[in-house]
Amino acid sequence: MRNSKTRLGVLALCVMLIAGAAACGGSSGGSASEKSEPIDFSKPGPYSVGITTFDMGDRIAYVFYPADPARLSEGTKVTSYNSGDAFPASLRAAIPKELIQEVPINATKNAPIATDGPFPVLIHSHGFGGYPEFASQHLIQVASWGFVAAAPDHIERDLAANSLGKVVRGEKDVDDLRNVLKRLETENSNGIFKGALNLDQVGAEGHSAGGGAAGKFAYDPAVKTFIGQAPVPPLTMATGASSADVLAAYAAKTPPNKPTMIIAGEVDATIPLAGVKQEFEWLAPPKRLAVLAKAGHNAFTDICAPIREGGGLMQYSGKIPAPDNLLKLGEDGCTSENLDTATGYAIINQLTIAQLRYVFGIDKTDASLSSAYLNATYPGVLAEFTYVS
Repeated sequence: MRNSKTRLGVLALCVMLIAGAAACGGSSGGSASEKSEPIDFSKPGPYSVGITTFDMGDRIAYVFYPADPARLSEGTKVTSYNSGDAFPASLRAAIPKELIQEVPINATKNAPIATDGPFPVLIHSHGFGGYPEFASQHLIQVASWGFVAAAPDHIERDLAANSLGKVVRGEKDVDDLRNVLKRLETENSNGIFKGALNLDQVGAEGHSAGGGAAGKFAYDPAVKTFIGQAPVPPLTMATGASSADVLAAYAAKTPPNKPTMIIAGEVDATIPLAGVKQEFEWLAPPKRLAVLAKAGHNAFTDICAPIREGGGLMQYSGKIPAPDNLLKLGEDGCTSENLDTATGYAIINQLTIAQLRYVFGIDKTDASLSSAYLNATYPGVLAEFTYVS
């Protein structure tokens, strides 16, 4: 992470790869809310946010958490991160500097955690060809409302693995999620988060391939809710499996018995809406499906906004060593024809935080998830919103 205020931009090579494919009260900024009025979770919450990284051996995990406001000076202010962080240094040097930009964030590196926890936990899984840091803006927003959010780097399928042709298929990403939870347990027992985590309140979230990993992780007893962002099926399937194969696999598998939420893009060309709806039909209630109008696959990533701001990726056709089909996939959801990125980020944060707080019993009603509130606050944004109790 870098301390910089340079202009928001896009790492084009990175994004084209991303397109591959119980309730007990918690802290979350205070005591449980008995009110029925909805809360606007698209705005920053009551906490300043700290960031740290866990050394997981051959990989790292980014962790975002409520910071102690009285001890922010003990950390380092961070105003942006460099999108080139996802590349190994040897490969980074070969990328034109114009394509490596700064993404703005507001956090403090290695600040002590706030003392008024314990705080619920969210574990996030990035997409195929992605990188955990590219969810920073979203996870900082989640942390500002009183959650500890951890996101491991799945090195078998991250941006570096794709760039170097070293992708390894399998389910190591699910192990990564479990290992991050174990590390959080250690830190809560006698580490930097000692006594600050509520490990009875753990959610799993993932984008694209990460949605599949988080869905598999949802079978673990520790996980109390699952949120999929344009997720692939949480099934073990051979590459190139047909739609009939997927349906048969769903029929043969019992879904996790947890409250779930699926957030999908109406015009997602990478993970089509029809397939996402198959997963939603299979999931056990209670469950929610939110379809964002005119949203595509990369609406969930920090770097969608700069792609749109920069005029998309097809302008690089013939100028960088990437075929047009990959450039089109990279800008999936991030052009002027798609849902405005700021609006998309806002409703994704609203849905995510409201779901977590309601499932964990922090909010005693689901008013912040009501279709009336969402449609009034984000008119025309929800193409569909379904709740099955």
